[in-house]
Amino acid sequence: MKTEQKPRAVSFLTAVSWLYLALSVAMIGLAIYALTSESVRLTFGGVTDSVFAVILGALGCFAAILGLIGRNLRRCRILGLVLLLVSAVPLTINLLAAQPFSIYWKNVAALIVPFLYLMAALFTRAKKQEPSAAEAEIVPQSAADTAPKTDVPEPTGDGKTD
Repeated sequence: MKTEQKPRAVSFLTAVSWLYLALSVAMIGLAIYALTSESVRLTFGGVTDSVFAVILGALGCFAAILGLIGRNLRRCRILGLVLLLVSAVPLTINLLAAQPFSIYWKNVAALIVPFLYLMAALFTRAKKQEPSAAEAEIVPQSAADTAPKTDVPEPTGDGKTD
């Protein structure tokens, strides 16, 4: 009775993708609450942070799903870089507006997960694929197949060659 052994360690990209998915959903929920709640005072910084939180949450959900599927690592790497750049925009806005650290600390914290996602996508290697049936047919089967072919004219019936 054979049992299939599952890999013990979950890949780093998979773990970061699950974390990113959970945090993205939470970011969207909190941002929508911040925009719609009557008790919250809407300021320029608050609205900017909420809008970027919704955008980053939606992109983060998409990136996490791509990371869980994990078929195209190049796409995950590009999306990780885009997420990192987009998450730096609210930080840049708050720094240019000369806000105190108590205002933009959450923008610094929002850079951590896209950075982890990008690092996980960069360090994850693509799975080695076995050769397909078409590639297997190209591989020579014996030494006779690898010997160079020479064009030797075939003899005709009269004993002369062309």
